[in-house]
Amino acid sequence: MKKIVVCLAALTLAGCGTAPKLLAPEYKVVTVPEDLYQCPVKKKFPESRGLTNQQVGSLILELQKNNLTCKNSLDNIKAYLAEAEAKTSKKK
Repeated sequence: MKKIVVCLAALTLAGCGTAPKLLAPEYKVVTVPEDLYQCPVKKKFPESRGLTNQQVGSLILELQKNNLTCKNSLDNIKAYLAEAEAKTSKKK
């Protein structure tokens, strides 16, 4: 019985001599260029009590323009990241 156990142990250890090769994962960091971040901010608002209709309209138009600029910027960032993801996934 001891001979069978010793033979099985020897066969088992003989198979362990070659370790399988493991592949290391590849990490890629994609950074968005700073020129794509364009979100203008209105830092100071005028006192609301004395505003005329024209001043309120001008303020709303300025805020709308800032909002559109920021939306376009975010759309460009999304497109940039989608393109980067497509390029990195092709290489696999």
